[in-house]
Amino acid sequence: MDNKNTAEYNLLTNIEKKIGVLQCSSCLLSLNAMSMSLAIDVCRTTKYFEMTLEQWQECLPLGNAYDVNFTLWGNKVWELMQQVSYAYGLNGVQTNLFEYESESYLDFKNLQQEVGPMDNALPPFEELKGSDIPSILICALRELNEVLMEISEFLNSPTEELIAVSYEKWLACYKKHYRTKCRRAYEKWKIGYSPRTLKKHLHVRIQTVLEEFRALFLNDDELEQVYDSEQQTIDYDGLSRFIFTHVDRFGVSFIDPRPMFSKELLALFNVVETWRMMQSDLQPKKKQTEKPVAASAPVVDELEQKVQGLVKKAHHLVADSWQEHLEKLWKRIFEHFRKDIAKAGPHEKFKEYSKKTVYCIIGHLKSKGVYRKDVTNVEVTKVLEGTNNGMRKYLNNGLSELEDSLKIRIETFVEKELLEVAA
Repeated sequence: MDNKNTAEYNLLTNIEKKIGVLQCSSCLLSLNAMSMSLAIDVCRTTKYFEMTLEQWQECLPLGNAYDVNFTLWGNKVWELMQQVSYAYGLNGVQTNLFEYESESYLDFKNLQQEVGPMDNALPPFEELKGSDIPSILICALRELNEVLMEISEFLNSPTEELIAVSYEKWLACYKKHYRTKCRRAYEKWKIGYSPRTLKKHLHVRIQTVLEEFRALFLNDDELEQVYDSEQQTIDYDGLSRFIFTHVDRFGVSFIDPRPMFSKELLALFNVVETWRMMQSDLQPKKKQTEKPVAASAPVVDELEQKVQGLVKKAHHLVADSWQEHLEKLWKRIFEHFRKDIAKAGPHEKFKEYSKKTVYCIIGHLKSKGVYRKDVTNVEVTKVLEGTNNGMRKYLNNGLSELEDSLKIRIETFVEKELLEVAA
């Protein structure tokens, strides 16, 4: 067994090796004994891959089973079934390669699952008929074939929503277990410079970090997918898409039960985190003083105009019952949460105000029926942004993306407004 191969690859290869020697059996008794052993291995491997698929459907893997071509192995299992048939044919026993879920197989599968890996009891074999064994093994292999093909189809067609959710989960894992060390290293570097000289050194270091980031990709075409050269910033939506369509490039990493990032994935997240911190430090400090306004001049809230201009883009998507109330609702929301909307978070690319907060509120209002539920979040994002991009996740997740106290305040306020309109 090659220690460089993944556990998934070794499980499948071991089955292949055992089936390869079936024809070497000295008699039908020997052949049946080996086939029973194989049927147990195949059943347990199938169960393992079924559980693995369930986990991957919640969060896409990064490097796990990177050396298993599930499409190829799905086809290979059919060849293994033919080898089983050939081995039994040498002993005068005919097999049906198209048999599926025979009664004897279902009984066998249930019995052997009750026996633990370290248990030497033999209940799966006590009432087993020798004539049933070829059918049991064929049925077990056919079920393995089905789950392998299901995994192949799943991994070859990830959805935008699952990519976005998966990236957030991997990022959350990084923040919890690895980010502190990266931040300490950055702060240690930063403390060596006074505020007067820091900006100059930040510009130098940002070029160094960009080269580190560039080195993680094969060529300029790949870099273009993850880095916006015009805005001179990392394209986080493009990065998440690249990661989950090139999973073999970032080593083998795990989130649960014991988080473990490969050196390649850790290097990627460290570069991204360092980039975020440098961009934040390069932002000009906002002045606290405000220009006096002439007493006779009307007060114009430019921020409110900008926010209202954004949300009005989606006014035509409002539910019929809210047609007459939406503009007033947004005015009241802005008045109550102006401070929260005014300040963009340190990781937000758009700095004029917190688009994130606005989009989270829109997503919450949509879930409450203020906006039409038959309109997808992809469509809403395109209306607001002009294209489908990473801002969609805030529409998807709503207020859950916000800090808990703000989330509760907005939920309470919106609920009150909904009740007033309903009355």
